[in-house]
Amino acid sequence: MNVKSKNIAVVNFIGVVEERNARLIQSLIVSKLEMYKEQKIKAVLVSFKSAVYKENTEGLVSLVKILDALAKNTGLGMAIIDYNVELFKILKRVVKGTKIKLFKNVDVATLFLDPKVYKKAICVLLYDEDERNSKELAAALSKYGYSVIRAKDPKEFQEKINEKAHDIIITQSALNEKINNEVESKNKLLLSKKLIVNLPVFMDTAVETLVSFTGLQAQKSAHSIKGFDTSIDSENICAVMHFRGDLEGYFTLVFPKSLAIITLESLLGETIDEDDMDTLRDGVGEFCNIITGSTKTAFDRKDIKLLFDLPKTYNTLKATQGHIGENNGVWIDMQLADKPFYMFITK
Repeated sequence: MNVKSKNIAVVNFIGVVEERNARLIQSLIVSKLEMYKEQKIKAVLVSFKSAVYKENTEGLVSLVKILDALAKNTGLGMAIIDYNVELFKILKRVVKGTKIKLFKNVDVATLFLDPKVYKKAICVLLYDEDERNSKELAAALSKYGYSVIRAKDPKEFQEKINEKAHDIIITQSALNEKINNEVESKNKLLLSKKLIVNLPVFMDTAVETLVSFTGLQAQKSAHSIKGFDTSIDSENICAVMHFRGDLEGYFTLVFPKSLAIITLESLLGETIDEDDMDTLRDGVGEFCNIITGSTKTAFDRKDIKLLFDLPKTYNTLKATQGHIGENNGVWIDMQLADKPFYMFITK
């Protein structure tokens, strides 16, 4: 895939990966800051295509510290690209706890850092029994560059679903109707009304990221109000992020191990050892990080301010439940290439 983005700059790291050359990269980026501002650059990618790594971890640490400081001081996204699988294993340890992202190449980086490049190719199927709300949602989605199919009634909505001529499904009214019916029951849902209304932002962003990244069809297939489901019959990798600010709660991403492997192999361009649980947990955690980062951007446009903590990852559902508790939440069944994965949002 050949992707061009006007909002991403690429800087080539040339020579041995050591502190002296890392400082040269720093000077180069700093010298271009004014130009980046004028061109509305949002991220800088440091390419390792011409880099020579001689098992000098100190050189990598110096580079990551420099890029992390630049990210914090300038607000630009910073990432390293074009590394091999052996170097990736080292880099993922070095960048842990920093703002630095790792992407296999510029195409993958663009998919995550500038997803709007692909929005025109994304079709949203929309149905809401509230006609006014349906029109407002359609107008907002069109404004952001999506192609929108708006179903007029449940029958047409079901017909459009069967046609599968869409990438994303949004049916907000069904979600709110079920919440309203159940919130008065003994199993009360503790989410705020403001968070309930904005749940589709989480779904939309997750689906958009998956479609952009994999090129596969992704969609929400069902939802229910219940506690965290620990009964799924498969090995799963989970990532949990607490968010606070104008909204508060926990966002949990649940990936079956088999789907996590497929997704991460697409990201890295390398074969993933199914027994390498550290890589799988780190990968799903990073994926959760990217989804919530895009979610935060979407909420910023709505003037809703959120802060997400760093993701915590688990390879058992019981351990995940132990972290987020047993409160009811919204359990969302999702699909990627007809394979299931799940999201759970709770207080």
